[in-house]
Amino acid sequence: MISYRHLDYLLHPHRPNVHRALLKRLIPAWLLLSLVAGFAAWRLESEQVDQLVFNLSTDAVQQFRQSSVVDLFRQTPDTLHARLDQALPRTPFVGIRLFDADMHPLGASWRGPADQPAVFAPLEAGHQSAVRVGEHIYVQSLVALRDGAGRPLGYFQSTYLVPPETARAIAHRIRNTLIGVLLVVALSTLAIYPVILSLNRDAVRLSHNLLDSNVELLRVLGSAIAKRDADTDSHNFRVTLYAVALAEALRRAPRDIIALMAGAFLHDVGKIGISDRILLKPDALDDAEFAQMKRHVDIGLQIIGEVRWLDLAQDVVGGHHERYDGSGYPQGLRGDAIPFNARLFAIVDVFDALTSRRPYKEAFALAQTLTMMQAGRGSHFDPAMLAVFETLAPKLYARYHAAETDALKHQLAAAVRKYFRAGAQR
Repeated sequence: MISYRHLDYLLHPHRPNVHRALLKRLIPAWLLLSLVAGFAAWRLESEQVDQLVFNLSTDAVQQFRQSSVVDLFRQTPDTLHARLDQALPRTPFVGIRLFDADMHPLGASWRGPADQPAVFAPLEAGHQSAVRVGEHIYVQSLVALRDGAGRPLGYFQSTYLVPPETARAIAHRIRNTLIGVLLVVALSTLAIYPVILSLNRDAVRLSHNLLDSNVELLRVLGSAIAKRDADTDSHNFRVTLYAVALAEALRRAPRDIIALMAGAFLHDVGKIGISDRILLKPDALDDAEFAQMKRHVDIGLQIIGEVRWLDLAQDVVGGHHERYDGSGYPQGLRGDAIPFNARLFAIVDVFDALTSRRPYKEAFALAQTLTMMQAGRGSHFDPAMLAVFETLAPKLYARYHAAETDALKHQLAAAVRKYFRAGAQR
């Protein structure tokens, strides 16, 4: 079934709401892609940066190991700290530690921006880890030390401070990479926007053709049924125009008028299942014949029930023979329990039936028709709606009652354009 919101979206490609609809889909997609691509770029760049930093630290460790670090293990505890303090300024480290082969600390020395070493998770030999403290990047390495014979002496832990200029360059590199990724995603989104809009317009053109075909099908089918018990299909045209005029006077929403028009086109579609003997009988129907005639409502509901798009016509097709006092058919609904469009259409349907010639009667004059309808106020018709229609009836009668079929068809086409093509629910 085509919803009213879909009608509006499909039929108005140039309205701002179509752009809003596209943006509502593209912006979240852009944000999601930006987050995913940005995170992936950040991870990749961070890994490359970490590798760069680790390489700097590893080079420093290797340079230090080439010195006489092994001699430190030969020092007594009293002199080890002094030797470490002397050795530290000759290294690129801000902190060094020595451990014996069982990872018991032997001595340490620290310098640099912080008085205390950065807090690192415990390391295994041959591993490194990086920690950012404020604007500083520290890299800790733990390597095993062996003597000339390959016997383990202990472990050397170093804390390397990445130079500030290198840290700033790293931050700029990551930031520029993220900005570049976000710009690429944004430009890609902007590039596909007109493509999507163009595809949407192609879909709109197809939907226009489909809608026009559906509306024409409604009109033709309704007209074919109307011709079974009338000389022309003018009845369907007139009741639809009357219904639209009354709905406009009652300030109904465009979507309600669309449903009303669909119901007006098809209100008697069930008469296709009624025999000509009953439908065209020039005399009053007996009880059995009237019971058969009443079946056209259920038959009509069955017919439109086969097409989901015609669901919006159900209220009129199924309820236009209900009466305000509950004496109508098929359900015997009363008052406001009768759908609004069905109550409205009952008025215009009876009005046109009374003012038109039928096989079993001649047309009544306008004044006589209104007098007869006033007698049904509160019993057959909604009193408030009937009061509004009585003010419209003279003008509508003068405009449409004697109009040629082509003129009525032209007026109806204008109403179709106004509502089905330009007045769908916003």
